[in-house]
Amino acid sequence: MHTTHEPARDADARLKSRNRRTALVLLSIAAVFFVGIIATRFMDGSATGIGVMGSAVLLFLVVAIGRNLRGKA
Repeated sequence: MHTTHEPARDADARLKSRNRRTALVLLSIAAVFFVGIIATRFMDGSATGIGVMGSAVLLFLVVAIGRNLRGKA
């Protein structure tokens, strides 16, 4: 009897793709924090830096939640 494992391979490919996307989102969040901290040091304005960082984090959350909700529909 010959069985194929195509559905398992497809599921593995989807999982790998989701893991890559999650890694890219986390990497981009880390990059924004590092760049934001360095930029804050050069701007000499801690309130401006905090505002920029807060906006960036909020944007990432909106994009991540939006992608998750869109994937469930």
